[in-house]
Amino acid sequence: MLNRIEQLETKTAQAEARAEAAETRAAATAPASRSVTSGNDSIRLSLSGHVNRALLYADDGQDGDLYHVDNDASSTRVRLIGEGDVGNELTVGTAIELQLESNSTADVNQENESVSGDTISERRLEIYFDHQRYGKLWLGQGWTASEDSSEMDLSGTALAGYSSTGDIAGGIRFRDGDGNLLESTVGDTFINLDGLGRRDRLRYDTPSFAGLTWSVGTVENDAWDTALKYSAEYDFFTLATALAYSNQKDNDGQVNGSVSALLDNGFNLTLAAGRRELDTAGDPRFYYGKLGYRQHWFRFGETALSLDYHRTEHAELSGDKGRAYGLQAVQNIDRWATEAYLGYRNYDLSRPGVSTEDIDALLMGARIKF
Repeated sequence: MLNRIEQLETKTAQAEARAEAAETRAAATAPASRSVTSGNDSIRLSLSGHVNRALLYADDGQDGDLYHVDNDASSTRVRLIGEGDVGNELTVGTAIELQLESNSTADVNQENESVSGDTISERRLEIYFDHQRYGKLWLGQGWTASEDSSEMDLSGTALAGYSSTGDIAGGIRFRDGDGNLLESTVGDTFINLDGLGRRDRLRYDTPSFAGLTWSVGTVENDAWDTALKYSAEYDFFTLATALAYSNQKDNDGQVNGSVSALLDNGFNLTLAAGRRELDTAGDPRFYYGKLGYRQHWFRFGETALSLDYHRTEHAELSGDKGRAYGLQAVQNIDRWATEAYLGYRNYDLSRPGVSTEDIDALLMGARIKF
């Protein structure tokens, strides 16, 4: 039952932990001729990752430009996972994951179509201890307890659009009514408050109790977080949900969460929301909803379609209101380990005293896993 949930969630960008665990298990059981050799006989070593390239067309209300990009919703990356068994119940592991982005959708904009400089950065540098009965302890840079809590999504279309709606055109800048470029970008004004992200931390996860897992962590710079996640399969639908609380120096606490339900007939619904408490007026908040459908129409893989709506308030400046809607399509090509995708989104920013133009973004690309 739970294996099916994992298979579903590997198709979403924001369930990377489950996807990478599945890839690690597959590599560990692969024939010797296909295995990566470790320098230590006690450790199983697996190599995996993906390349995600796309074309982005963005129209800021005055000009339209075409960009050659790396899709920041699931950036190009490579990972090494090393694991060793200590008895029958305890596994000791290491993870090194690097991100390699050329012209990230989070960076390119009207004045910088080609992003130069460092394009390699670390995503995970950590060790972990996984015990079947006592849970999992993580140490180093990786997912905090609250990471992905706003991004439970069983639609199968996360590559083209999910609750972090700014990802596909995050660097594009808004124009005012006179045609002048503002400093404010899509990424600044459309947020999903997804916990504390990937940071240096000490994190503990309980074992799964009937699909329920509790996580807690202490994070660098005096921050901490905790989250509850629940996944289960019922008679006619699959459910994935998360609720998180996080606290750090620049706020008085944040609550966020998401829920996604996939019916056996392929229809699915995803909802997410969050709010951050600040000392000043205008607490940042967001609301998100998606309706989707996924089905095997073609022999070579599943097709997923969706439409969504996102609203943000006070994300960058007090009084800001952002509204975005989008359409997404993802076609899986199983034999090639490939997902081809197409996503459209309209961004509308309302700011007191400033007239702004809408931004329209169209992203087309493919992710190929190895």
